Amino acid sequence: MTKKGSLFFWLLILLAGGAVHGQNLRLDKYQNRPQALNHVRVASASVLPDKWHKEKNWPRIEAAVQKAACEGGAQVVITPEGVLEGYVINDVNREKDPAKKRALAEQFLRLGEPIDGPYIQKACSLADTLNVFFVLGFLEKRISSLYNTVILIDPDGDIIGKYSKTHFAQGYAVNPDFYGPGREYPVFSTPFGKVGLLICYDRQLPEPARILALKGAQILFVPSFGSYTDENGWNTALLRTRAYENKFPLVFCNPYQSLMIADSGDLKAVGQAGEIVYCEFNTSPDRTNERFDNRRPALYRELSSDLDPAEKKVR
Repeated sequence: MTKKGSLFFWLLILLAGGAVHGQNLRLDKYQNRPQALNHVRVASASVLPDKWHKEKNWPRIEAAVQKAACEGGAQVVITPEGVLEGYVINDVNREKDPAKKRALAEQFLRLGEPIDGPYIQKACSLADTLNVFFVLGFLEKRISSLYNTVILIDPDGDIIGKYSKTHFAQGYAVNPDFYGPGREYPVFSTPFGKVGLLICYDRQLPEPARILALKGAQILFVPSFGSYTDENGWNTALLRTRAYENKFPLVFCNPYQSLMIADSGDLKAVGQAGEIVYCEFNTSPDRTNERFDNRRPALYRELSSDLDPAEKKVR
């Protein structure tokens, strides 16, 4: 194709609204719009994926989202961490045989899905068709690097939120060089308020959730694949605390459990493996306007600076 022909081709694509890289990525879409809804009905779909098999997992995801939207009346549907490929990083890390480990790492790299990949396009089309907000967890490929990512898609099929996991339970040295953590905590405007996203182990440290709250998050979604407990265990207590201390509703979505928690810390709904559970949350800005009035940030400066190693030992 000539240079002139190439320019004409891309012009046609842009005018027609065709699929080009990142076209559906509109993270600031609702940034300057007033909040239209103060109540939102959220579904947590505990989809059980098969490891390494996107082609098997997608129909399950699609069916769950469709059921939540059409039968359950959900306006937002959340799915677990890494649900598209089945969360396989631990398979790679635990392999001891060097040759098998290299082969598995190569397979892992090939498994990554670009932000404009075919399954992400399917997810955007599904949200558009069902007129629903959709949170999808997947292994994201960016050129030659991989990230544990969740995206928030709006009812027009636009990606309005994107977050990559910042803390790994397994540590950082054991992972393949091309698999890395995220480095920021964005908050995303929606018609039902500002949304914060965390992934699995991120919830076990207080700082990520607090940063999102300080940035104005009115509700927190936590897709997960790892550990969970019963209603009286540490995970449920921890997440109830996260909701209470930051004064926002919280939804935890794991393949084996869902938790719906109010901004009071009260547990509103619990779901088991494969189930879909629902809850309507109040996300009115009035509920968060004064939540941090009694903080004294000047006293917290030690949190924002690294202590000398010797000091760490003493303390």
